[in-house]
Amino acid sequence: MKIKKSITFITPTLNKTGAEIVLANYIQFLSKSYFAVIISKFKGVLFENIPNTIKKIYVIKKMPTRSYLSRANYRLHIWFSLNRILKKNVNSNWYINTIMLPYELFFAEKNHVKTILHAHELEHMYASLSESEILRIVNYPILIIANSVATAEVLKKYGRKNAIEICYPAIDTNFINNLTNKNKAEFRKKLMIDEASFLWVMSGSLDSNKNPSLFIDIAVEFLNSNPLTKFMWIGGTNDSEFEKICKEKAKQMGVAQNIIWLGDAGSDYYNYFNCADGFVLTSIKESFSIVTLEAMLLKLPIVAQNCIGVKEVLGEDVGEIVEEINNPKLMVLAMKGFMNKTLEVDGKAQIKRAKSFDIAIWGAKWNSILENYFIDL
Repeated sequence: MKIKKSITFITPTLNKTGAEIVLANYIQFLSKSYFAVIISKFKGVLFENIPNTIKKIYVIKKMPTRSYLSRANYRLHIWFSLNRILKKNVNSNWYINTIMLPYELFFAEKNHVKTILHAHELEHMYASLSESEILRIVNYPILIIANSVATAEVLKKYGRKNAIEICYPAIDTNFINNLTNKNKAEFRKKLMIDEASFLWVMSGSLDSNKNPSLFIDIAVEFLNSNPLTKFMWIGGTNDSEFEKICKEKAKQMGVAQNIIWLGDAGSDYYNYFNCADGFVLTSIKESFSIVTLEAMLLKLPIVAQNCIGVKEVLGEDVGEIVEEINNPKLMVLAMKGFMNKTLEVDGKAQIKRAKSFDIAIWGAKWNSILENYFIDL
């Protein structure tokens, strides 16, 4: 009887962030040749999506409140609890999901644990790490899986010379089969968006990197020339003060009535996304963009500012990329090009390119990579 290989996945929260979604999607395709454990600091919303064939462990149920005392207690509690859990899994291969777990990588090195690191981050994210932490990221893992060529180039810049594999943030591209025009009409009605209104959507966490400020500035540019144009932001935030600032800016700029801040759409995410007539990506930095991939599958006009990784998603001919950052006038010029048909959407080309990122294709490659780097203990 063949003994199963042991693998322990370590991830920050299992909430719906890019890195967590990537791991949750890939782990569905994990070979049955593994005895697998997943450790998350919090019991995020994706926790229940992890297959029950994988042992699931969370360190603490909820993220701490904003109070200092709560955060201080949290740090002590999670440190002791996490250490206890990690010690129980040192006789396993480790898969650390993101460079932003420097302590876990330190622990792996200290205990000589064979480790794969999955990197999702561009260079600006390294600023919060110490020199020793960066050196450990570059030198210790037996393999680094990068979520894009852009991410791999950053690692090479810091000195990683070999053992880098690319695995794109693939998704199940068949979700579009469940969307209908009837659903679209129903959800547009819920949003009170009439047929005459052109709805541009942005999807992502409501944070400074996703750049809602530019989103609001774009709405302002449209207000005088195209007053029926509407905007919707899908995605929530853990920072209620930041959300308040965004909404206040929209109000002060006179576009509060033109913007829908939808928040977390939950299981109706794709139904709301499907309400859109166009997709605009305002992010400052992205190593890859899953939402742009989703927009391609919906055959939406796509306008994105050059946040680096989006170019790997779109390729050469399925969307418009605005090179100058934070220029609402140029973004609006491209958006209006699709609205007045001077720019055309090639739906077939979009679907073809999007299908090349299907999870079934990349899940098989991912498993093959694990087989090559993890051996029986």
